[in-house]
Amino acid sequence: MRFFWLFLLAARLCGADLAGFDAVAEQGLREWKVPGVAVGVIQDGKIVFAKGYGLRERDSNLPVTPRTLFAMGSVSKSFTSAVAATLVDEGKLQWDAPVRSYLPWFRMYDPVATELITMRDLLTHRSGLPGHNFIRFSTYLSREELVRRIAYLEPSHTFRDVYQYNNLMYVTAGYLEGILAGSTWEELVHDRLFVPLGMSRSNTSTLDTQKSDDFARPHNASKELPFYVYQKFGVGPNGAVNSCVEDMLKYLQFYLDNGEAGGRRLISKRQMAELWKPVTVANPKATYALGWQVGTYRGNFRISHGGAITGFRAFMALFPDKRTGIVAMINSEESLAEALADTLADRILGLPPEEHLAALRRPKPAPPASQAVPHIPAGVEGKYTHPAYGEIEVVREGDEYGVKFDALSIGLEGASFLLNEKGQVLELHLPLEQAVKPFVFVKVTP
Repeated sequence: MRFFWLFLLAARLCGADLAGFDAVAEQGLREWKVPGVAVGVIQDGKIVFAKGYGLRERDSNLPVTPRTLFAMGSVSKSFTSAVAATLVDEGKLQWDAPVRSYLPWFRMYDPVATELITMRDLLTHRSGLPGHNFIRFSTYLSREELVRRIAYLEPSHTFRDVYQYNNLMYVTAGYLEGILAGSTWEELVHDRLFVPLGMSRSNTSTLDTQKSDDFARPHNASKELPFYVYQKFGVGPNGAVNSCVEDMLKYLQFYLDNGEAGGRRLISKRQMAELWKPVTVANPKATYALGWQVGTYRGNFRISHGGAITGFRAFMALFPDKRTGIVAMINSEESLAEALADTLADRILGLPPEEHLAALRRPKPAPPASQAVPHIPAGVEGKYTHPAYGEIEVVREGDEYGVKFDALSIGLEGASFLLNEKGQVLELHLPLEQAVKPFVFVKVTP
């Protein structure tokens, strides 16, 4: 009954603006084999649209609703920057103080970055590091240990030279927040954002999501996927928030209300302004602030961020001048969330409609050509070590060789070897990050 009245309200406020949107959403689900999607719009402090389409999991009859939990991926970065803003307000953190003034042991590969990098640098993707994302999926670490191992990840650019999206810098930021508050990033997000904003369904662990009465499961175009458990890999501040349309609309309204919720100021106006202050040029159409992209959409000022993690995508957008927030989330890996959010923006803002789904039909870039398997020297089997990745093992099964990390195995395509004068393997060189030279793993067993 609650949502019946919600849709009557939507009809009164939006009139014909949303006419035909149901058909667009359902078309997107069909054409892109996406099980389900949830979307919502808040305008002038009122929910004007909140609806689910499709299924929480492909082989079920469980419908998506505005209460259905989805993994939000990098939408979480704005939660991490918001927590940082609360710590700045409390005098526990300065945006432009070196990280080492709070974590004296912190190191990066580049000694200049080690001394100078600040919280603002961590949150704006100008550390000099490329993604180095393989470690987030391969190696089980505590958060502190992961932050310590950043010292052994090579940069591809000079510190503060260019924008390079890096999740590990957000892990560092969240870890530092926990240290400064005597807590953890997860607890800070819960206590400082979820609770005061009334985001009662949201959490920061997919293990908690699966205990809920209404949650979506992750998929790609062909099958259901396992949930990615951030905390097993030491990560989380980069992307671990799980939420639903109902809760995310409260979150967006918090920003439209400039840091207030329920008559209470959670973040000062001064620090709210810092969150949206552009720092790094992200692309020709947008700059990156503290956990947000700042740009325009069809001539309208827009603050936004997307998110993607195994089996999920999400997108949120704020149009502060229009007092409007939009969110979309799907349980698949296509770009449908962004397309549907833009479709809603067109209708809500009164813009001439565009065919956003058509943009998804553009041919996707061809995957990189597979690298040849090198000649495998005798005695390659055994354990190897690298200071960032720790211990790995090369194993042989029949005629096939594989490299076993904690959470996955890969082949030896693109690998190379260093041998001694007797032909014995001393080192295994693995290309785990395209932007830097291969990682050198030293053999520790004969």
